[in-house]
Amino acid sequence: MWKQIILLTASAWAAAGCATSYRVHVNGYTERTEPIARGAALYVGTDPNAPNPIFQKQIKDRAEALLRDYGYTIATAPAGADYRATFQVGMKAETVMGHTPAYRPHFGARGGYPDAFLFGYSTYTPYLDTSYDQWLVLKLFQAGSPATAAPNPVWIGEALLSTDRAELRQTVDYLLIGCIEYLGVDTGRQVTVKIRNDDPRLGDLGDR
Repeated sequence: MWKQIILLTASAWAAAGCATSYRVHVNGYTERTEPIARGAALYVGTDPNAPNPIFQKQIKDRAEALLRDYGYTIATAPAGADYRATFQVGMKAETVMGHTPAYRPHFGARGGYPDAFLFGYSTYTPYLDTSYDQWLVLKLFQAGSPATAAPNPVWIGEALLSTDRAELRQTVDYLLIGCIEYLGVDTGRQVTVKIRNDDPRLGDLGDR
């Protein structure tokens, strides 16, 4: 019930022209003792076996644009990079059932006794509420590590957000911003980044 109220409130604010936002939950893991130097050359790879190579290419382009904005250099081939980055994206749906009052008051007997009357709701209507957990995992490997034989990453970033829409294309930019914000950093715990839909970093990706 409360989830419905929150979603309806967010929709009302959006209809009123107010900027909506996503809360992106980020975890960063690394064994490095120092951050990735700005200006470092990064090569962003794609999975040749991905079910949707077109979407993979779009995510790669967006990741490269954001990395440039953060001051990194984009390498066109792994051989010219200081680090090689790979990514995975996905979505998981969760449906829960709740009950909401039907708002039909009645006046009737209680407990079988004619003189025991009360006002109340005649019934509760069930509803299904579906949320979608959308995630992105970004991994960074040292230059020179082989693309095969399961090399060890030097950093792993995990970004997650939940929404009522099954549209990963609309949220992947938020997930990328969450990960790249903490590139190379061990967050020590899950951190939450609130990203509004008028964030200038999103605007830079609008034409891609």
